[in-house]
Amino acid sequence: SFTAIVFSMTISRLSTRLFSSTAQSALARNANSPLRWGILSAGRISSDYVKAMHLVPEAEPIAVAARSASKAQEFADSHNIPKTFGNYHDLIRNPDVDVVYIGTIADHHYEWTRESILAGKPTVVEKPMTLCADDTKELINLAKEKNVFLMEGMWTRCFPAMQKLRQIIASNEIGPIVYVQGDFGYSMANNGPEDRIWLPDSGGVTMDIGMYIAQFGRLAFPDGKLKDVFATGTVKNGVDHSVMATVTYERGDSRDGFGEDGLLQFALTGAANTEERMVLQGTKGRVVINGPFHVPQKMKVMYDQGRGESTEQIFDFPLPDDPYGAWNNPGSIGFVHQIREVGTALSRGKKECDSFTWNESLEVATVVDEIVRQVRGERPILRKVNGMEAMEVASS
Repeated sequence: SFTAIVFSMTISRLSTRLFSSTAQSALARNANSPLRWGILSAGRISSDYVKAMHLVPEAEPIAVAARSASKAQEFADSHNIPKTFGNYHDLIRNPDVDVVYIGTIADHHYEWTRESILAGKPTVVEKPMTLCADDTKELINLAKEKNVFLMEGMWTRCFPAMQKLRQIIASNEIGPIVYVQGDFGYSMANNGPEDRIWLPDSGGVTMDIGMYIAQFGRLAFPDGKLKDVFATGTVKNGVDHSVMATVTYERGDSRDGFGEDGLLQFALTGAANTEERMVLQGTKGRVVINGPFHVPQKMKVMYDQGRGESTEQIFDFPLPDDPYGAWNNPGSIGFVHQIREVGTALSRGKKECDSFTWNESLEVATVVDEIVRQVRGERPILRKVNGMEAMEVASS
């Protein structure tokens, strides 16, 4: 059985008056100049990220690094990037790079994020930040110690629709949230045996897309404490392939006055392309985010008028005009929202983004660890972990 340990995470916000030396030089250079990004890895996700970056006047991809000089040059030629590096170390150490974006496979996120932080570079690392909550905690503490900006690439949180969702929840217009339900799945039938989805540490549906739904718990229950994680599922090629999970949040003395625990329930699968819809049910109504919810463009708010009766309001959040048409992943033009938010945060001297904080990265990592453990057992990276441990990030 699973024994929940309520964890207390007490990250204090860094003063907005403090800047790392890198951020200081970037801002001092010219407040009106684009932020200069270095792209670490020349893969598919990096390609989409750079294409979106070219649509943001405040950002400029000036360098790319790959495992070989030829691959870096090929990527640079395709994406109009002036500098190339045949290894990651040189990009991180280059003084012209203001911000590092890490788009490697997840197995290498920890090592390169750590090196980037130690070099004093503001860093955006694709999700998951690391392969386990312990490593995520270590990187957050390191960023805090070195006074360096760090963000996990939870781009969904940066969309205008998610800002509207926060407002609706905070206003209490649909009442306290009782439960959240959602699904996320895509067919992996054509993913060959060498595909990253089958890697023993970073593979599986939960490590790949589970964080997209897990992050809704903190949105729906902002004053709650993580209480329990229950999960079951199927395993294919040694990794979790389909998952059903329920996460509970203890409300305690929350400001909404609703005493029942909050519930987050979701399905993940690599066996089918699902609707990818989210529902947040409140005591007086509900919010429905149409699929694909991780690229949220349409939201319906329904206000109860009695059992089976409601009025509704529709909110549309269209994606920016798309000059490309073709992307490796659908909706990737939405990266523009995260790129802008990172730039704004750095200009204000922040070390984390308000849309997805360090505390939230750590909480989501803890939930993901526990789901994978319950469905398929310990991954090699987690062989020392038994269940969900208390996670507290030092506040000093």
